[in-house]
Amino acid sequence: MAVAGADSALPPGEGSVVNWSGQGLQKLGPNLPCEADIHTLILDKNQIIKLENLEKCKQLIQLSVANNRLVRMMGVAKLTQLRVLNLPHNSIGYVEGLKELVHLEWLNLAGNNLKAMDQINSCTALQHLDLSDNSIHQMGDLSKLIALKVSMCSVIYE
Repeated sequence: MAVAGADSALPPGEGSVVNWSGQGLQKLGPNLPCEADIHTLILDKNQIIKLENLEKCKQLIQLSVANNRLVRMMGVAKLTQLRVLNLPHNSIGYVEGLKELVHLEWLNLAGNNLKAMDQINSCTALQHLDLSDNSIHQMGDLSKLIALKVSMCSVIYE
C-alpha cells in the first residue's frame, strides 16, 4: 500500500495535515498516523471502499475522502470532533454515523447513491450541506439545523 508523508499546512499550534491524495490506497491500515496534532486527513482520489481504523483519530477536525469507492460512512461516528466531512463522488447509499457529530459544520455528500437523508437533525452546528447529484426521495427533519446557511440538494418527489 502506498504511503504519503504528512506535511504541515496549517499555522504552528493549529495542528497538521496528512494528505494522502492519489496514492492508490485501497484501505486504511491499523498503522494510520493519528498523533494528537493531526487535525486534517485528506484521502481524496484513491480506491478506498471502507472507512476503518479511524477510531485512533479522535482529534480530527477535517476529513476528506472524495472520489473514492466508499459504500458506507459508518467509520465517521467515532470522530466526534469533526467540523468538516467531505465525502463527495463515492458510492455511499445510506447516511450513517452522524448522530455523534454534533460539532459538524460542513457536510458534502454530493454525487453518491443516497435515496434518503435522515440522522442529520443532531448536527445542529451544520452550516453547509451539499447533497446535490443524488437520488433523494425522502428528506429528514431539518428544522433543528438553525445554523444552516448553504444547502444544495434536490429531492425527487414521486
